[in-house]
Amino acid sequence: DPATGEMYDDLLVVRTANADDKQALVEGDGPFFTIPHFKGYNAVLVQLSRIGEISRDELAEVLTDAWRTCAPKSLVKEHFGGAER
Repeated sequence: DPATGEMYDDLLVVRTANADDKQALVEGDGPFFTIPHFKGYNAVLVQLSRIGEISRDELAEVLTDAWRTCAPKSLVKEHFGGAER
């Protein structure tokens, strides 16, 4: 925790498609943030204890986008019919 220096024990790392998506999540009103360790890496952090601050639909969208970032293109096409996002 940058404010206290204490280690977090409930973090989830979520990949983002690009730096713009990362910035949008970090600058939004939600629980997403980043730390210097992740500078230059397209991912955000979220404390699981704060996950309730976003809706289930928003969480599903963020996690689906994260999966699409890492999944093989053929698997994404199979599940989403080739629709790019």
